[in-house]
Amino acid sequence: MKKLMIAAAALVAGFVVSAPANAFCVFNCEPKPEMARKVFENLVKKKFDPEAVVEKFDITRGWPLDVEGAGHAGYEFYFTAKVKFPKGANLDCKPEADGKVKEGCSASTYYSTTIQNQMVKERQYIEPGATIDFKDETRFDEGGGNWKGQDGNKY
Repeated sequence: MKKLMIAAAALVAGFVVSAPANAFCVFNCEPKPEMARKVFENLVKKKFDPEAVVEKFDITRGWPLDVEGAGHAGYEFYFTAKVKFPKGANLDCKPEADGKVKEGCSASTYYSTTIQNQMVKERQYIEPGATIDFKDETRFDEGGGNWKGQDGNKY
């Protein structure tokens, strides 16, 4: 009996070592807050400025999504963040002295990286040295044992 138990344990150990780490997630397998922060950082640097610095990032809510009919799981985080823009962003979009905004730019001071129904599609000017507060959200979709963030990366 002992030999059978040892053989079974060796078989399981060999399987565990050869399989990807995320294949054995049984409890607490949801995306983590640090993953949400990384997605946000990636999107801020892509949309606004590669040298932006996330000074503060706090998750306010997070929960699994019922992605009915989609055939996969989802997870959503709501968060607040404070981002410093040492060099500013989209400097060519600086409004004229009379307040007129250039074509392709937006005068909106609502900043978001992922809220689709409120996202400003045009480029937004951010003054050099400004710190912007974000109240935003991000979503992950499960696929192939990974979580895909809204930045297109797998976590």
